[in-house]
Amino acid sequence: MNRRKPKIGFMVATSHNRTIDELGRPFPVMGMAEMALRALEREGCEAVLYKGKRIVDGEVKDIQVPNYNADVVIDNRRSAMEVAELFRREDVDAVVFFATSFLWANLYVQPLKIIGKPVLIWVGDRLEGCEAIGAWALKGALEVAGFKHVKTIYGTPDNPKVIREAMNFIEASRVKHQLSRSLFGRFGSMALGGLSALMDDADWIRKFGVTAEHLESLTLAAMAEKFGEKEIKEVYERIRKLTKTSYPCDQAMERNIRIYLAHRKLIEKYNLDFTVIKCFFELSENYVPPCIAQSLLLEEGFVASCTGDDLGALTMYIMRLFSDAPILQADVEQIVVDKKLVRLATCGAMQFSLIREKDKIPEEVIVKGPELERAVPSLSINAIAKAGPATCARIIKFSDGYKMLIAPGEIIEEDKDFRPDLGWPKIPAATVKLAGDASKFVENLLHQYIIVCQDDIADKLVELCKLLDIEPIIC
Repeated sequence: MNRRKPKIGFMVATSHNRTIDELGRPFPVMGMAEMALRALEREGCEAVLYKGKRIVDGEVKDIQVPNYNADVVIDNRRSAMEVAELFRREDVDAVVFFATSFLWANLYVQPLKIIGKPVLIWVGDRLEGCEAIGAWALKGALEVAGFKHVKTIYGTPDNPKVIREAMNFIEASRVKHQLSRSLFGRFGSMALGGLSALMDDADWIRKFGVTAEHLESLTLAAMAEKFGEKEIKEVYERIRKLTKTSYPCDQAMERNIRIYLAHRKLIEKYNLDFTVIKCFFELSENYVPPCIAQSLLLEEGFVASCTGDDLGALTMYIMRLFSDAPILQADVEQIVVDKKLVRLATCGAMQFSLIREKDKIPEEVIVKGPELERAVPSLSINAIAKAGPATCARIIKFSDGYKMLIAPGEIIEEDKDFRPDLGWPKIPAATVKLAGDASKFVENLLHQYIIVCQDDIADKLVELCKLLDIEPIIC
């Protein structure tokens, strides 16, 4: 998994560098700029700084300080162009532009265009330094110059809400950047008539920056037979430990392990960042449905979607880039609109760490899978998802472009198990209680699969939609 810390270019600007106001105070709020930088670093940001120097060394005692490093303030064309080349060379995810007083806005437009990354304009909401007017001027200049991905943060760095807003934008910029360097491994073609799940190679490179390596599902089966007994046993013991299962290493288990090992080998060979498998019908009729293999990959942090669901895989990958929390890909079986309940189930795969504790009975957590659409023995995770925060999402392809359905809520554990009503009482399942509009969720669900991340990442997804120029549908 290639999730990493966000990398920002942090620049501080003013047209009043070294100015003292009529009360004898250092005019620009350089202390606040340094506070903002340190707050972002505490949140995990890696900061690239002009000349490699901080605005203030040591303790910051006030928002206006005399002991700042005036030579790292971007206040002329030479330094503006130098910082542009620095940030471009360092390939930052986003630029954080901290305005500390009034500034000549036109000075920064060309450098920011050279950098070519999303811009976060940050300014405090205090009167000292007349700080805000520089931000308004720059915001207007970037608007008339045609900049699309600009966000303004208004508030001081000691405000948790302000930091959260800033980090949502920065994290979304990181994910956008990582998408543009990602390789999708596509094993097989369209599965089960899933027309609305398909990728378009030209579309994906244009809109998301993602390119694909097209492979075959049966390539996995062919490679799977190349692994020895020792490797099989090592993986089997890992699965037993993770699931607390006593299920034997029969043909279905052994073949799942072989698919897992083959999948890992091909990930390494092609340097894949995320994948999808067309399990139906090539593998399900000729080798094994890879539900346990998929579950183990997900547990390791690698996104492997099933049933040829390309857009589901992309959604899962985006969620994984935002969060390490468990992720589930599942069919939307029922929506109880008046109670805002979404009941989900899938035919076999579930990330092991999503299994609720009371389902971890050794002889029951892994069971023989349903025979529906399968011609060879299969396995399934017999479990219901544990309770916790949740964000449901799915990228949707419309005739005129892409949108993302985003629905925050929580995974709950219902008193009654709904799986027997489905006719398949031992498959993975979950119930999500939506926070928003269940009717809107029904109206905008355009595929049977939804992706659930056990984390509250809805605001980050919305920010990413803005950076990708796709419409968020928030339910």
